[in-house]
Amino acid sequence: MGRLVVGLLVTAHIGFALFYTLPRAFVPDRVFYWSQHYMRPIFHQQWNLFAPDPPICACRVEVGLPNGTWRSIAVDDRHYLVRRMARPLADHVFEQVQRGDTVLIPVLSAALRGMVRDLSREVPDPRYRSVALCITDPADPARRTEHITPLRLSPP
Repeated sequence: MGRLVVGLLVTAHIGFALFYTLPRAFVPDRVFYWSQHYMRPIFHQQWNLFAPDPPICACRVEVGLPNGTWRSIAVDDRHYLVRRMARPLADHVFEQVQRGDTVLIPVLSAALRGMVRDLSREVPDPRYRSVALCITDPADPARRTEHITPLRLSPP
């Protein structure tokens, strides 16, 4: 019985990995969703191995502290998975800001609240902002302009 369970788990893992890497047109919608839900939190790499494009903007989300300073939601003393989730979250927030929406959709609002849950106990109503350092001249990638956008979270 134990071998059967282990065999099924290994088969399911390989299947999800296969469905995750296949082109979208070959995978049914429900299976695609399940494979994304299973693979992304731990196994997603975003390598762009054969055609790496450096990002034009380096994004981060910051939370306002009561003393008037700002702190990134991805601080070094946080758990590895929390730090790893902060960058894609900041990229999604920046994409929404680029579309002109400063009131975040409920999914992103819930994710931001979860990232600063420990800080929310000390700060009753934290403020958020998106900070993007964008390359203005591709010939000089070290020169970047800073774009700061205040964010509003949708109600929980």
